[in-house]
Amino acid sequence: MRPLALGLLVLWGSFAPAQDLETYLRLRKQHGIVQAADADALAAFVGKRVFEIRGTVRGIVKGSDGELLILDSAESGQHFVRAQSAPEWLRHGAVPARMIVRAQRESETGPLNAELLGAAPESDVAARERKAAPKPKVASSSGSTTSRSGRRPPSMPGNLPSVQDPVVEPRSQISPRLAEIHPSYARFIRRHNPKLSAAMADRIAENILLYSAHFGVDPRLIMAIVMTESDFRPETTSHKGAMGLGQLMPVNVKELGLSNGYDIDQNLYGTVKLVRGHLEKYNSRTGDSFEALVLALAGYNAGDGAVKRHGGVPPYRETQNYVKKVIERYAQLTGR
Repeated sequence: MRPLALGLLVLWGSFAPAQDLETYLRLRKQHGIVQAADADALAAFVGKRVFEIRGTVRGIVKGSDGELLILDSAESGQHFVRAQSAPEWLRHGAVPARMIVRAQRESETGPLNAELLGAAPESDVAARERKAAPKPKVASSSGSTTSRSGRRPPSMPGNLPSVQDPVVEPRSQISPRLAEIHPSYARFIRRHNPKLSAAMADRIAENILLYSAHFGVDPRLIMAIVMTESDFRPETTSHKGAMGLGQLMPVNVKELGLSNGYDIDQNLYGTVKLVRGHLEKYNSRTGDSFEALVLALAGYNAGDGAVKRHGGVPPYRETQNYVKKVIERYAQLTGR
């Protein structure tokens, strides 16, 4: 089992107390950041990456070599963020903030070392994001990509830390937060495929939650994709040879190093990893989270080559219907 609890998060480095919002946003743009991640995303982080995290700073403790910012995390408790000198606006308790960090972890069991590059109030950054958000562009107008209510789904996490290829391994437990929502996911899955046993629905739900947490993808998006691809039927095969829950093509199975494309664990691992890769790629290219979501779904269905050739969602009826259907289902699952 790969533990999801983060434990002690230590960040250090120089920090400019007088940093204003414009300086923070320039720093954000310099590192290609378009979306923030919750601190919990660092739980499974392995590698080296500059990214943005969001959290609530509950207090500041003076240390021998600087200050410790006490950062709340929804799933894994408190983390301690080290800085030479914290800004005044963080010294009033329960302050939602954004932080840009340069993080590094050599192994899953090793410590997370990170340098704090900048911080800004969450409300200021969020307000600027809402004001600057452009409308999505697609190659054809024949396939709508908004929900029936006409609203966008929530912003996708497009700048979560990269994760080195993990080994698909047995797991014995999930975090308390995931365990809390696991039953509702399992019930939803079994309603859509009553032929599944309770144990099989539990297994699918657990894998979706675990791999979504591991790769930093909204599990509701993965649910919408799997529902559209296979309606939660692990054994299904398309006329093109796509396999299992996420309808992985044989080339995907080979490239991901999987031994069995129908195996629930391996298939969902591959599905979530591919989705994460598409989201990350199109977020970096477009700078708009919703447009990135549209193009990521188009790429998952038709391939990145088709998206590139057509400069957006390809004019294929199948792909346009697929993108529309997934986004509508995703919007429904998020309560929009």
